[in-house]
Amino acid sequence: MKSYINRILNNCSEVSLNYLKKDEVSFQLKQRIEMKIHVHFCKCCQNFIHQSDIIDNQLKLYKESLLEDKKVKASDELKDKLEKIISE
Repeated sequence: MKSYINRILNNCSEVSLNYLKKDEVSFQLKQRIEMKIHVHFCKCCQNFIHQSDIIDNQLKLYKESLLEDKKVKASDELKDKLEKIISE
């Protein structure tokens, strides 16, 4: 029992890797519970998760801003030409 608890509490690298894979892989209930227990007691992993979430959110915002910048708007001159063509 003691070795099981030590394994849960001393596996930061496994927890951090699994947290990064959480969107791509579905974990068994036992793994999810072990991760939650570990994170509950481990300040380092709590910080890692918090920082990872911040980075993910900033990357999403950056990606959205790049997509908005690439939107091309037609000039008024082009709009007028198109309206003339359509109305003919």
